[in-house]
Amino acid sequence: MAGGRMSALSLPIDAGASVEFKPFRARTPLFTVSAGRVLVTLTLPERVSASDVEFARGLASQAAAYAVEVERLYRSGRRPSSGRSSGKGKAA
Repeated sequence: MAGGRMSALSLPIDAGASVEFKPFRARTPLFTVSAGRVLVTLTLPERVSASDVEFARGLASQAAAYAVEVERLYRSGRRPSSGRSSGKGKAA
């Protein structure tokens, strides 16, 4: 990300949270995360570039890694001490 300010959003996930992928024939797809009263929708420009493909692949990879870790925690019966991270995670 280029210089400047960065916004942060933390979504507490519970049983009511959801994700949805919506493909369309005549426009770019939508990817939505809903948690509580917050809805976040990822959109693309009408002309998709190589960097958009790279972002989508990174999103899929990180989501898969997140799923593996959540499943590991669930199977171990362990609960993390806090739902918030105190450090910065690796995004790529």
